[in-house]
Amino acid sequence: FFGFELPQSLAPNVQEIGPVLSEEYPPLTPELSDFINGHKRVLYVAFGTRFYATIENNNKILQSLVEAINNKIVDGVVWALSETSKDEFSPSLNFNDGTRVQTLSILKNKNPHIHITKFAPQFAVLNHTNTKLFFSHGGAGSAHESLYTGTPMLILPFAVDQTGNAQRLKSAGIALSVDKNALDVNDILNKIDFLLKDEQIKKNSKRMKHLARINSNRKYRAADLIEYMLYSSGLDEYLDDDFLKEWIPAESRMGFIKANNLDVYGVLLIIILALIGFAFKLIKYTLNPLSDRKKSKQA
Repeated sequence: FFGFELPQSLAPNVQEIGPVLSEEYPPLTPELSDFINGHKRVLYVAFGTRFYATIENNNKILQSLVEAINNKIVDGVVWALSETSKDEFSPSLNFNDGTRVQTLSILKNKNPHIHITKFAPQFAVLNHTNTKLFFSHGGAGSAHESLYTGTPMLILPFAVDQTGNAQRLKSAGIALSVDKNALDVNDILNKIDFLLKDEQIKKNSKRMKHLARINSNRKYRAADLIEYMLYSSGLDEYLDDDFLKEWIPAESRMGFIKANNLDVYGVLLIIILALIGFAFKLIKYTLNPLSDRKKSKQA
């Protein structure tokens, strides 16, 4: 949609309708509501249901979340993590301060500032005023919900359209990304800190939130166009060469030269060449008498 996709010219029969979001979303569970209300700077983490990471990368992600809390970058973390993913961690983690923590204690919510849940109502979490950052895989649905709620993103893309979405979100000035092949705890911490503190990120997030909310209403435009096409296609008496001509690009009814404005460019080229030729002759005409005078003096 406008503001998210790269700028490009579109034919009249191509209509932008996104982001397409639901009219209703499930609310926060009482447990999640209590946790988020009790923390003022919440980092929400969700990588989708099909996310797979190595044990090493899972350890780095978990360590970075704990370190972000220990360094007071955030004061709460909500991580939507499937049960199968919980088996993909080392038994314990070593932290920068020299402490060693059992991974299972964190995954079982023994840390009062980290809430691990199998499922989270994502839109409700992102829409909460205490949720300040979204650590995501960068899927289209997650990107649109983050844009709609004005939540900056740290993106860990791993497949399909996620890398492209990450590039678009970075171009919009509301996200940073990390590389799954070179994941580093300090890099994650620095980017979380930057996304939370940078004023330009905050301004861009507000700007994109308004664009997303305005453009989300265009889904009704899509429904209207579909109904219009269905209605029009049923009117057999109107099925002629002018049928739906307002949706047919003008260049499709023109020859190649006219459609690409080659006739206009050709005339312009002739005029430019004529002016160059005239200027050349004028200079030559002006310089010839001077040359003749020099020759007569030398004689």
